[in-house]
Amino acid sequence: MDKRNSRLWGRAVRCLASASLGLAAVLAAAPAQASGAAASGYPDKPIRLIVPFSAGGQFDYIARLVAVPLGKELGQSIIVENVGGGGGNLGGAKVANAPADGYTLLEYGGNFAIAKHLTPNLSFDPIADLAPVSGLSIAPHVVLVSSALPVKTFAELLAYAKAHPGKLSYGSPGVGSSMHLTFETIKQHFGLDAIHVPYRGGSNALNDLAGGQIDMGIVAVAPAMPFLASGKIRALAVTSARRAVSLPDVPSVAELGYPGFDSGSWAGIAVPKNTPRGIVDKLAAAVGRAMQDPQVLRALESQSFTPISGTPEQLRALIDEESARYGPLIEKLGLHAD
Repeated sequence: MDKRNSRLWGRAVRCLASASLGLAAVLAAAPAQASGAAASGYPDKPIRLIVPFSAGGQFDYIARLVAVPLGKELGQSIIVENVGGGGGNLGGAKVANAPADGYTLLEYGGNFAIAKHLTPNLSFDPIADLAPVSGLSIAPHVVLVSSALPVKTFAELLAYAKAHPGKLSYGSPGVGSSMHLTFETIKQHFGLDAIHVPYRGGSNALNDLAGGQIDMGIVAVAPAMPFLASGKIRALAVTSARRAVSLPDVPSVAELGYPGFDSGSWAGIAVPKNTPRGIVDKLAAAVGRAMQDPQVLRALESQSFTPISGTPEQLRALIDEESARYGPLIEKLGLHAD
């Protein structure tokens, strides 16, 4: 090859390399551009928010509380739809199989982080088939005892349980609920001997606790407040990292000898996997603003909830942490969903 042809060949190679780099840059930018284009006109019609539990519970309360300010932020109506059953899995499957266009949202919580551990043969993967958007709120649990039990502090409870092995019972809102797993974690740490009595919801557990049919219980703070006011039950500890605003005299589990312990019932928003990131980010930003609405904040505080809106990555980290924390415990206890 003569010098002239060599120079031409070198120039051609450099041109091809430059073109390849340019094409690679275009291809790399294409998903982001497509995502941005999808988000630019979003939303242009009403959005459904699926609540995977029946009306009247905490999940339903939070969904309806945030739906109005979120709709204002997005400029479209948010239609709340209850799809109960299967411990939340029926509603979760409906959203997982919906179009990934941002018009079908799911309100979900810790039950989806552990669902595959409790029910391995689900029709969908609650973690892989749903994309986290943002947290909404979290509420601590409260460890309670019947007033008929002669204990007034957590230390006295431990001493009483040690003196009466195999005699104590505790109620929770159901097998595999966040309250159940939280109490089992506390039991193992402190060596507390107590038999689990599962209920269909926290209100049933509270009624039996107040009536003395069970010795202890663990539920969310808000529904326990009327029973505490009646004097029929006592609060010994809250499971949040700090004391609950509504129960300032009740110590946290962390204060009682379990450093770093922090557990509660949280709610967040998810969409079907493959929803364009531009839409996910737009939703997350809107949720963050809606959760700072003064009326929302007052309502959350009245029910002992704390807002936890944030990025999709922060919510994913929470889900992964709970799955890693409770998966081995579920296996150890041999738990299965009812």
